[in-house]
Amino acid sequence: ALNRFVAQFGDLSCAVTGFVQCSQGPEGLLRLVLELASHPPVGVAAHSTSVEALQAAFLNRFDHERRAFADDLLQLARASYRLRDDDNIKLARIEAQVLTAIREGQRRIEERGPSGVAAELVGEILDTPQSSPSSANGHAQRTTEIDQRLKPRQLRGQPAGPGIARGPAHTVQNAADLLEFKHGEVLVCDAVDPNMTFVVPLAAAIVERRGGMLIHGAIIAREYGLPCVTGVANVTELVKTGDVVTVDGFLGLVTIGSTDLS
Repeated sequence: ALNRFVAQFGDLSCAVTGFVQCSQGPEGLLRLVLELASHPPVGVAAHSTSVEALQAAFLNRFDHERRAFADDLLQLARASYRLRDDDNIKLARIEAQVLTAIREGQRRIEERGPSGVAAELVGEILDTPQSSPSSANGHAQRTTEIDQRLKPRQLRGQPAGPGIARGPAHTVQNAADLLEFKHGEVLVCDAVDPNMTFVVPLAAAIVERRGGMLIHGAIIAREYGLPCVTGVANVTELVKTGDVVTVDGFLGLVTIGSTDLS
């Protein structure tokens, strides 16, 4: 059953950060499912009313003549709610396959002989710099330069979800990072894509490099009652996985290092 699930939906996480492997096996997903099962949502018992009971309570508010209208309204609301993210999911699956095809084309070109043509072609197709060895070294150099120039203590962004939380950061750079997410960690990423939402129940808070109050991650954070700060410049380079961070969703501040919340 797990293999069938991965075969049907496993490509959704491939384009989380632009490029990554679409050939991930079920191990990462299984590890994440076990992590979720080990930490069930708090307060579920207080909201344990069944879907059937809630549906009956809604329909019973309408008289007999309007019951069919109420049922149509409920079905429309359910369909609209699914459409909220389904378009992103379907487009992400298309994107994942496009990226797979591009990488396969790059591999075939490189088989013909060493040259920088393949990386240049991929860059032209995607209109973005590619991670050839030189560009990868350049990224590492820029990160090192940031580390040398800045030893940040406090970063400022947009307050997007009220609350204060502290925990170890988990900076997501690729799909493999996402599948290693643990309960109580602070999700630090470029932006929360709809295809990343499955880890949010484990998070203590969310910090994003892009966006504002209405970005997807901010909306999800408020739905789960998590502190959230968005629009934090260079946060995925300045905050490393394992750094202890305090997220102030009231003021839009991210403090790096242990601090006394009392």
